[in-house]
Amino acid sequence: MSGWSVCCDFDGTICLPDACDFLLEKFALPEWKELDDAVWRGEITEREAFQKQIALLDVTWEEARAALLSGVRIREGFREFTEFCRSRDLPLTILSSGLEELIYELLRSAGVHDVPVLAHRTEIKDNHWRVILRDGKRLAEHCSHCKCVFVLAEKAAGRKIAYIGDSYTDLCPTQHADIIFATHRLAAECRKIGRPFFSYTTFFDIERELGRLISTEQDLP
Repeated sequence: MSGWSVCCDFDGTICLPDACDFLLEKFALPEWKELDDAVWRGEITEREAFQKQIALLDVTWEEARAALLSGVRIREGFREFTEFCRSRDLPLTILSSGLEELIYELLRSAGVHDVPVLAHRTEIKDNHWRVILRDGKRLAEHCSHCKCVFVLAEKAAGRKIAYIGDSYTDLCPTQHADIIFATHRLAAECRKIGRPFFSYTTFFDIERELGRLISTEQDLP
């Protein structure tokens, strides 16, 4: 086993656009966007906002799945990145505050299999959606999925952390990471607080930089 563990967000990181946001845009009332903004302003927890947002969806699973597969794509290079991690004996885990059902559909469509996913689930009855929050310990109550729990367990096992993300629920776990790959709002927040990171556009960018850093054990710039 490698001395590194790769932890990767899903929505907005592996898939584009954010799968949950995509469905909300198509099948929910517009108030879901205000809930997003309220989280960043600190007026509501992400945990509460996400449950309220998903409850706004009014669509069957079949309709949602069809829309998802036609309108959301996997970021370029991710399938190859999973092969890179496997060849380097780098354990790769998807840590998501999204929904397992959406994640597995999109991964299968891209030919990606056997990557562990830690995320929430959903229950759909008569077009109404309800989040079934992931069980497990939380170090804080503001996020629906406390990604820090997994990250800190990996560090306690003696592994260094390479963290890949894009948004609010990735900010907390990056404080424990040895290497951060950030884009979008996560990059803006890291820049604001002076937390070093590498930017990326594709997973080929991450593969190239991560391979170099692990091989040479260089520090962040």
